[in-house]
Amino acid sequence: MAMICRKYGLLYLMAPRTGCTAVEDVLEKKLEGELVPPQDILDANGKFLMHRRHHSLREMFRRNLLTEKEAASYLKFSCIRNPFDSLASDYVKRASKYQHFIADSTSWVHRLPGYIEDMEFCKTHSFNDWIEKHYGSIYGNGLKRTVQSLVRNTNRNRLKQFVGLPAEPYTLYGSYTKGMDSVMRFETLQDDFDRVLDKAGVPFKVQIPVINKTEERKTDYRDYYNERSRKIVQYVFNEEIKRYGYEF
Repeated sequence: MAMICRKYGLLYLMAPRTGCTAVEDVLEKKLEGELVPPQDILDANGKFLMHRRHHSLREMFRRNLLTEKEAASYLKFSCIRNPFDSLASDYVKRASKYQHFIADSTSWVHRLPGYIEDMEFCKTHSFNDWIEKHYGSIYGNGLKRTVQSLVRNTNRNRLKQFVGLPAEPYTLYGSYTKGMDSVMRFETLQDDFDRVLDKAGVPFKVQIPVINKTEERKTDYRDYYNERSRKIVQYVFNEEIKRYGYEF
């Protein structure tokens, strides 16, 4: 979703696993923020067409939730996180933290195609197995991929690589950072948030609370990786890792 604070001219895009629930909370309570859209947009079968929490600026334009002229009037910001760290948290959420949602047929996990199946996979497989499942076929510039992996994964970039066309770089946060005026880092979230508010002319400080922390995961994300999974993530998300100066 986007959180728009009209009084202060702010537009915040929530990127997953970047402390976005906490930032959303303070923007709504302290800076009169409002959610756009206020509810998920679903298809006739109850599946997500647009998730109210996580979507791009382009998607907002496409759904007529915001015009480009309106967007230009706001200070737009989002957040990123080290892909190595982010993927470890993503796995733990699927493998344990979100497992109780499966029993609730009204939960959002049932509205994301393939998500339940992936949660079941994570419950019985290691982090390294999960990385291999999603990204192993990409490692090695497509030469190691098989026809089976191409059929199983319909991502447009993989198809482009398969037929020898240049593909856009793989990123975790590219759709959230595109078009932003400021990109915060999860690792320095409070300091970066302070700078955004200062740039917007907010005349007071706002402290970001700790909300929705993934207690189930190990403290050091490196403990989840073996040598191959580290190399896979480094290769697949290399452009994003290098752009923001991240490392393993």
